[in-house]
Amino acid sequence: MTFMFADPTECLLEISPSLQAQSWQQSQVYATPSSRWRAYINQICLDAFLDWIKTEYIPEATALPAFWDVVNGSAIAVGEKRILLIPSEAIDDSELEVPQEWVDIPSWTADYYLAVQVKPEGQWVRVWGYTTHQELKSRGSYDPVDRTYCMDARHLTKDLNAFWMTYQFCRGEATKAALNPLAELPATQAENLLQRLGSSSVTFPRLAVPFTLWGALLENEQWRHRLYQNRQTSDNLGENLSQWLAGIYSASWQALETLFSSNASNLALNFRSASGSVESGIRRAKLIDLGMQIESQSVVLLVALIPEANRQVSVRVQLHPMGGELYLPANIKLALLSSGELLGEVQARSQDNYVQLPHFDVETGECFSIQVALNNFQIAENFII
Repeated sequence: MTFMFADPTECLLEISPSLQAQSWQQSQVYATPSSRWRAYINQICLDAFLDWIKTEYIPEATALPAFWDVVNGSAIAVGEKRILLIPSEAIDDSELEVPQEWVDIPSWTADYYLAVQVKPEGQWVRVWGYTTHQELKSRGSYDPVDRTYCMDARHLTKDLNAFWMTYQFCRGEATKAALNPLAELPATQAENLLQRLGSSSVTFPRLAVPFTLWGALLENEQWRHRLYQNRQTSDNLGENLSQWLAGIYSASWQALETLFSSNASNLALNFRSASGSVESGIRRAKLIDLGMQIESQSVVLLVALIPEANRQVSVRVQLHPMGGELYLPANIKLALLSSGELLGEVQARSQDNYVQLPHFDVETGECFSIQVALNNFQIAENFII
């Protein structure tokens, strides 16, 4: 639902309870309380605005990757142009504050920067002004303390009708200022930065090193993904399966061929025969040490993912013996839990060469745990998608 604010040139977008709940769930993948809240506000802003412009103006508009773990802002592609939403909860709308990343990293820059006020408790998103990259660079003031460009509200265009008119009829108009490219980082320096800034104990990584280094690190897509992954893993939130879908894996989860060089194809066949084809999916394996329970015997946890429609992912989980053993230890248990609640469990018999959970579906933002237990031994692997 869309309705106008007291000022007819502004726009107020309603936030539904379901959108709030969905945005909150999706935000839980982030490493710290502050990044989770930042992601929550940005997700609400992005979904409300994107739904509006796709319905009213530009059906082909699409969201672009963001880095809400440390940087505020959401980019949207509208044809050859980019719109950047800068959400804020501040009551004071005297200025627009844009993180430097969105202004001085060449591949991150937008054509239009929209000031958005977000009030989850009031269930609305207010779009109240905009400027261009060119105007932001020429008329905005740079704050070196928090690395933001600030534009006084007096210099923003408040009439959103003018924005849509400009977009539709003046697409050839220059909107971006010229930027010098950032110097490329040597690989060794990038690795050092990834290790240093990848810890979630570094609360403000964007301010921890000079912008020339930080900007160059973020502009490299591979390094940006690794930085995000490191920060998620360091906070022990669990294995992020969204990264698996992007082809990024932590070192402890290996390809089947690495752990089972001789019978990896048989394991893949077990997945197919029991649960349907996973040839188009992703399979990873992790070694689980049972310690002193069975003379230090190890088992292997196998997880397979199959992307499905409506942002769902089908998950298959199996437990296999390792180290030349033909059978699993008798009575070893494999269980599925969510928020501490037991959702399913299987137990090995005396001559089971593997056990598996019934396949299940998860949606973006959901968390679950897979537990392996034997006698007094118990270990849980946490996952989030």
